[in-house]
Amino acid sequence: MSPYLRSMAPAVTYIEDHLQDNINLADIAAVVAYSLFHFCRVFNQTVHHPPYDYLMRRRLTAAALQLLQTEQRITDIAFAYQFGTPEGFSRAFQRMFGELPTQWRKRGLRNPQLLMPPLTAAHLAQRNNPQFPRPTMVN
Repeated sequence: MSPYLRSMAPAVTYIEDHLQDNINLADIAAVVAYSLFHFCRVFNQTVHHPPYDYLMRRRLTAAALQLLQTEQRITDIAFAYQFGTPEGFSRAFQRMFGELPTQWRKRGLRNPQLLMPPLTAAHLAQRNNPQFPRPTMVN
């Protein structure tokens, strides 16, 4: 396992443990003792997502699952996952899932591939294996 893989696993774990907390990229970079610039570059190379994108996708996925599993108000879920306004949450949600949170809740989970699963050290090692087949688009 490369040293970058070993250092990015705690960053991913930190993100997972703080999805509902007010964290920023500098907080995550501090966990692995990298400068913000170096952290963003290494995270993107290792995880194959920019760190902010990964954080937002994980928050939206957790919020989407919470919409399906609870009767909690959408506004409360938006604030719980650190979205400043319900409108901002709805816009981000629609960009990721193609529908509004209210529609998502009514229709249920139709396409699980839209969800961003949490990554583990094993996932990162597999993604960075030279023999790992890269995804291809199929129409």
